[in-house]
Amino acid sequence: MKRTLSLTALVFVTASALTLGLPAIGQDSPESLLPPGFGDPPPPSAPRPPKPESGSPTTPAPSTGSRPSVSPSTGQSAPASIAPDGSLVPAKPKEGEDGELAEVKQVFDVPPSGRRSLDQVGIISDASGGFAKNVFGQANGTYLSNILRSTTGPLASRWGTIMTRRLLASRTDTPRDVNGADWVGERAWLLLRMGDAVTSRQLVQQVDAGRYSKRLYEVAMQAFLANGDLGGMCPLAEGGAQSVGDPAWKMARPICASLAGEQGTASSLLNQARNKRWMKGIDYLLAEKAVGAGTNGRRSVKIEWEKVSGFNAWRHGLANATGIEPPERLYKGSGAHLNGWIAQMPMLSVKSRIKAAPVAASLGVISNRALVDLYAQASEDADAGSAAKATADLLETAYSGSNAGAKVAAMASIWDSSKEPRLLHANMVLTARAAALIAPSSSYAAQSDRLVASMMTAGFDRSAVRWSDVVGDGSLGWGLLAVGAPGMNGKVSSGQLGDFRGNDNSTDYHKSALLLAGLAGLGRVDASTQADFINDIDVNILLASRWSKAITEAAARGEQGTVVLLAAAGMQGSDWTKIPAQHLYFIVQSLRQVGLEAEARMIAAEAVTFG
Repeated sequence: MKRTLSLTALVFVTASALTLGLPAIGQDSPESLLPPGFGDPPPPSAPRPPKPESGSPTTPAPSTGSRPSVSPSTGQSAPASIAPDGSLVPAKPKEGEDGELAEVKQVFDVPPSGRRSLDQVGIISDASGGFAKNVFGQANGTYLSNILRSTTGPLASRWGTIMTRRLLASRTDTPRDVNGADWVGERAWLLLRMGDAVTSRQLVQQVDAGRYSKRLYEVAMQAFLANGDLGGMCPLAEGGAQSVGDPAWKMARPICASLAGEQGTASSLLNQARNKRWMKGIDYLLAEKAVGAGTNGRRSVKIEWEKVSGFNAWRHGLANATGIEPPERLYKGSGAHLNGWIAQMPMLSVKSRIKAAPVAASLGVISNRALVDLYAQASEDADAGSAAKATADLLETAYSGSNAGAKVAAMASIWDSSKEPRLLHANMVLTARAAALIAPSSSYAAQSDRLVASMMTAGFDRSAVRWSDVVGDGSLGWGLLAVGAPGMNGKVSSGQLGDFRGNDNSTDYHKSALLLAGLAGLGRVDASTQADFINDIDVNILLASRWSKAITEAAARGEQGTVVLLAAAGMQGSDWTKIPAQHLYFIVQSLRQVGLEAEARMIAAEAVTFG
């Protein structure tokens, strides 16, 4: 086959350059969502680069500015519910409800020398795969906080989520003109909205209790509830009840007293809560059940969901923490991010987690390896369900089939079982490592597009490049390599773009527009070809806006962190069909300019796959 697009191999040296370092299911230690070495710089281009070497592979939301609190009520939709659009809608605490709360002076036994500074807060350093300390430059903290609050989650892009999570978890300098605790709260709140409950909780726990602000207390409660972590909120219960005064922090006091074995205090506080009607109905009963689950707790509380029609973070957290999985009907319409919370909860059954895990993987919350591990558990779990077991059997064949043909056929069966785009995305993440182990062959040309797409979902770009002589000109696989391959030599021609457009059956040639946007942002198409194709598809990828001006100026200043936050803001939407091509152009161009070309390539390849 005649090749007019030349691709070079990328040499991967170390995994530390772009390791995400975020936790997967049930883990306290960081786990990367990227393959080892992803994002390492390619070697200097040679006049005639060799062919890529073969071998094994080398990884909407809460309303703008809303304050996350929980104020449950009787079996109706609580004011602080998870709304149909995915929002955690807060309720304003009633005045005068804490009149009988005793004033407890907070005493901290941490000496000044041992207290952690708010100048830098995070769970991963640049040495361990995080962003550098000064990624926000001189950007104003109020401005950056507004970007965080106005960014809905989840994002349309898995790779955009992975990149943003890594930034939010990094130990970076607190920007000027913002309270350090408030800044942590805004970061943790966006993590929750993107579906990453575990990293959100780890982040809020990086701040000493004596340094919490009201905003951080509000977000911390949501983080603990999202994880079903009742014990985690106990060191903060007194301060939260006094600083925020909402029902959730008030009810944390009897729960924490019970966990500490102080049943007399727990009963007294619970009686006070009932008399003051801080919580009612199912929400009060869940609190009572949590008290009964404490040390020497002897309360027996029956939880009945039949008449409950609303859902909120309190119900999610306390029910799962006490061994009661809420009915699936209550989760429906609560936002895709909730799947990330559920998939990360180790106390839940494999059946529950595996229902949520595909969406969580497509969002960018759990990795290929974690998803594969979960299906491995499902294969041995009697209650996992027939569909999960069938996928697990196919996955086993994909990895250990008798020959490459059987492996590719098994992967194709997994992809064909996908009934909607998000599930297809998840199944491509699931098979990514298996796809990367298949040696390129024209025998599998019919599946080459999907094999390349699967590899790209998990960052196996080196392995994908090996298929450059198998994918057809103008095919999806060709387009993915055109934007996703590292170290490409030469420019894409008008004829190649025309061939791709001829195979494009997306609405209004949206895939073709996204391909052009990605190529232009990466500098892989010349100006005249770009202008001609803009006319052909009638989409102006250079269309400017206030947002495009902001991200372009941030890139010019070298503010890597600001660019990432603005890129996330530009990828708000349920999927890539909703993202304008001009957004992708400015995102890819700006990321490349600040040294994040690997992420830019993967985001562009993802856009072309699912646009």
